[in-house]
Amino acid sequence: MTSTTAAALGLLPPREGEAERAHDATLEAWDIGLSALRDVVNLGIRAINQAGAGLSELPDGSLEELLVVPLSGDWEAIGQNAVACHQVEDALSTWSRRVLGLGVHAALVWRGAAASAYVVRVEGLALAGLALAVTVGRAALLLDEVADFCERLAVRVERLLVDLGETLARLARRILTRIAGPLGWAVFAADIATSGMGAVSDIIDDVRRVADTIDTLTALQHEVSSWAQVQAARLESFGGLPDLVPTTL
Repeated sequence: MTSTTAAALGLLPPREGEAERAHDATLEAWDIGLSALRDVVNLGIRAINQAGAGLSELPDGSLEELLVVPLSGDWEAIGQNAVACHQVEDALSTWSRRVLGLGVHAALVWRGAAASAYVVRVEGLALAGLALAVTVGRAALLLDEVADFCERLAVRVERLLVDLGETLARLARRILTRIAGPLGWAVFAADIATSGMGAVSDIIDDVRRVADTIDTLTALQHEVSSWAQVQAARLESFGGLPDLVPTTL
């Protein structure tokens, strides 16, 4: 059914998938302040790199854009598709039961070859509708499973990212303490000139800790991708469902 047809029938889009688990509310707070923290940290990284530290700057983008959605998938959208499939399953089941009732009623009040042909046709449509409802229901269960996995993964990643945010905040405070104002820059440069990288070892350790966390999350993306490929193959088995509708219903 096209979107135009759906609109003409007054059908509403399925609701978005809802959270089934407790998500870390702290993540939103970290996301809001991430740009400021990242800019401060990158400022310190550039200053330390002038002394030859060779540290990579932190990437642009929000925590959710960079890591949560690419890693876990948009579980709300997947859940929305699952809701849609459940609705179609219910609609087909209801329609099929009513069509079966129509055939039974016709058999009671109508006789002859035309009546027999009509009943056979109507019952065939109803049974096809029920079979299609079962198939769509299986697709809905699979989407439920995928959405559940993605949300569980999202919660796990959110916790890791909160830890990452805490490290970023500590790192930003240390950098601001060292380089705030002209005098801070002078002392910072003098410390590095006198003691080398040992003067900023705590900053370097935190920068590397942040980088390691991002690398861990990126590696997890690759691990999850193999699982996603398996689920995609399972979902492909339902790709022919639209072709069944014109021929059987």
